[in-house]
Amino acid sequence: MSTSHSVPLRMALCAAFGIVVPAIGAGFALEEGSARGNVNPAGLIAGGGEPASLYFNGATMTELPGTQVELGASFIRPEAEVLAVNPYTGERMVGAGHRQIWSLPSAYATHQLGDSVWLGFGMFTRYGLGANFPRTWAGRYGNYKAEILSLDFAPQIAWKVCDSLSLSAGLSIRYFDIELAQRLDAAGMYGLRRYNDPSPSPYDVDQDFHGDDIRPGIDLGLMWKVTDDVTFGAAYHSRIQFKVKGDAKWDRPAPVAAMAPAAFNDMPFRSRNWNPDKFMAALSWKTTERLTLSGGFTFTTWHLYDDLLIKLDRDMLPGRHELASTKEWHDAWRLSVGADYALDEAWTLRAGYTWDQSPINGRYADYLVPGDNRNIFAIGLGWTHGDWTIEGSYFYEYVEDYRVHARPANGVFDGKYQNADGHCLALSATRRF
Repeated sequence: MSTSHSVPLRMALCAAFGIVVPAIGAGFALEEGSARGNVNPAGLIAGGGEPASLYFNGATMTELPGTQVELGASFIRPEAEVLAVNPYTGERMVGAGHRQIWSLPSAYATHQLGDSVWLGFGMFTRYGLGANFPRTWAGRYGNYKAEILSLDFAPQIAWKVCDSLSLSAGLSIRYFDIELAQRLDAAGMYGLRRYNDPSPSPYDVDQDFHGDDIRPGIDLGLMWKVTDDVTFGAAYHSRIQFKVKGDAKWDRPAPVAAMAPAAFNDMPFRSRNWNPDKFMAALSWKTTERLTLSGGFTFTTWHLYDDLLIKLDRDMLPGRHELASTKEWHDAWRLSVGADYALDEAWTLRAGYTWDQSPINGRYADYLVPGDNRNIFAIGLGWTHGDWTIEGSYFYEYVEDYRVHARPANGVFDGKYQNADGHCLALSATRRF
């Protein structure tokens, strides 16, 4: 899909669905499927309880009678600082991304066809990124903008095999859009100064790659009622390989254009991008009539993101028509525990903790994806009245500092990501028909 066609589609999706997303999960994953799921994802993997459980495990929709519709959104405010050291002067440089609130909406519907078959549909996003720095910041030769937008259209079907076992299968038809922007040190390339010196330069070339693709993935789920009080759930969300096509653009200062008219001319590009597999499993235990405890994990095959290779239609510089960046990420775990406590027939109090492992390989860390391992502390409150349920939640995410090792040729300098955290407020409403 060429960018000329994708820009209207991207604008329509953003306008209609309101999607602008940060990297709030490890890597560039997003785990914010619903207000309730933000607090206790293990509970939704194992036993469900709302239409948004489709985000985790479609088999749990067999617990939802009749027809149900859920709409919701998470509002996230992340922030972080980058500390770097100028390799030529020893100067300490601190950069911070643009601070803003990002929105992440979702929509789900389930329908019971009979005693043993349910249909479901979800519209949500599993991956996203919003790393934006000032164009003149010290790390601009690494990047100043990295944005990923994705949107899943996910039809699913569930089968209640017997009273204790349910299975599900479905598709995630995913739209994937990526934009990467950085500055190029033209003065350094042509020997007019030290290459990639982060000091200001009037000869920087602005480089922007923007492309997209649409591909399907597979979703599978299982729910097993081990006893009347213990439920086990497992789900698989398959990898998707995107063959991104788009436009590469360069904005050249007049002296650079005059000195090298054959360099940095706009052209199409293509790139292979992976979204990894996700394996989920969890247990839910109803310890008393009021208290339910849950625990589970998600395993993500981030090793698929071994490099970022961009192939240009022709040379951007003499003999250079490919751009490669080594990543060599590793697989990562996400561990969650949670508790739901029914205060009375209408109100339920929720609490949870999640440890989210970073997949980033420290040897190749850069400024594209912020953050290391994450610790998430969450609380929530649910209210049910008649055919309506309203859920609200809040979580605080603390991101551990991590070291960035110098690779001046790539515009990356000695330093670290620090003071990274995030706040998230979420609200959802479910109507039963």
